[in-house]
Amino acid sequence: MLQKILLLVGVLAIVWYGFKYVGRLTQQRDRKIAEKEERARKGISDTVQCPVCDAYIAEDLKSDCGKVGCPY
Repeated sequence: MLQKILLLVGVLAIVWYGFKYVGRLTQQRDRKIAEKEERARKGISDTVQCPVCDAYIAEDLKSDCGKVGCPY
C-alpha cells in the first residue's frame, strides 16, 4: 500500500514539474518573439520622395543627395 502511495506522489510530482517546465519554455519563447518584433518595428521608418532626384529616403535620415537644388 505504501508503495502505491509513493508511486502516485512521484507521478504527480513529475506531472507538476513537467507543466512548470513547459510553462517556462513558453514564456521564454514568447519573450524572444516579442523582442524580435520590437527590434523589427524600430527599424521601420516612413520615406519621403525628393522632389529633385525622385529618390525615396528615410524621413528621419534626410541628407543631401548631391544634386543641384536638393532640399535635403
